Amino acid sequence: MTTQASAQPVVVGVDGSDAALGAAGWAANVAVDYGAPLILLHAVPRLSWHFVDTEPPAELDGSAAGDQVLAAAETALRSEFPDLDIRTTKIKGAVATALADASQSARLLVVGTGAGDHRALGGHVVRIAHQAQCPVVVWRAPVAKRTGKPLPVVVGVDDSDAAARAVPAAFEIAKALHAPLTVAHMWELDAAVGMGDLGGEGNMDWSLLEVLETQQRGRVQELVEPVARSFPNAHVTDVFRDISPTKGLIDLSQEAQLVVVGSHGRGSLAATLLGSVSQNLIHHAECPVLVVR
Repeated sequence: MTTQASAQPVVVGVDGSDAALGAAGWAANVAVDYGAPLILLHAVPRLSWHFVDTEPPAELDGSAAGDQVLAAAETALRSEFPDLDIRTTKIKGAVATALADASQSARLLVVGTGAGDHRALGGHVVRIAHQAQCPVVVWRAPVAKRTGKPLPVVVGVDDSDAAARAVPAAFEIAKALHAPLTVAHMWELDAAVGMGDLGGEGNMDWSLLEVLETQQRGRVQELVEPVARSFPNAHVTDVFRDISPTKGLIDLSQEAQLVVVGSHGRGSLAATLLGSVSQNLIHHAECPVLVVR
């Protein structure tokens, strides 16, 4: 059995903001289910100090404030998760770089953000998601409220390699959160049959439309069913909508506790980039977003 001490950690960035504290609580809950330790990481950006042979004053260095941030987060979490292995780390360096370095040995990296949040982490979430080497959760409080049943985890799928990575991660995180899973495939059908430039006018080829829709549903099933067999207790619902992927997933995020998407990065350059859907969701989703590389 994997112990907390030997398991890959869940790493969460903390900066003293309410969003970071909310992200830490979410990360702690997942770490408990994974049987993994939780690392609270605070990055202290290096300062340019132009006086020869002197160190910057402590009040400018940020180390003391970082200690306070970590201590406050650790105290809050230990009261709720007394048995969780919680560790704290303070690193001097750029925020995104420090978290990207930590992601190399992490199972999951979590950062918090919120509307208008421009503190140390909130202003760096896209860069962090670009550079991380493990799945990244960009946490914000979901707008949907539980009504007795767990809110669903939503995963966006298409026929890309990114979706093939996102689906297993979605099943795994849904299991950890004890949540049902919604598999969502958004496909703009008019464009697919050549109607996108006609403004809805012209004769629709309904036979072709039906064939293409059937093909799309078949591809989604081919992607999901082998993974589902490894999660026999998963409660899975399919959603198939004629809408842009970004708009459709943002709509679903209003009634979800998490949206999972794959990054479309490929190759040495593209590996540092996020797909347009994942990047839009980071900014506009109404719940946390898990980006799977």
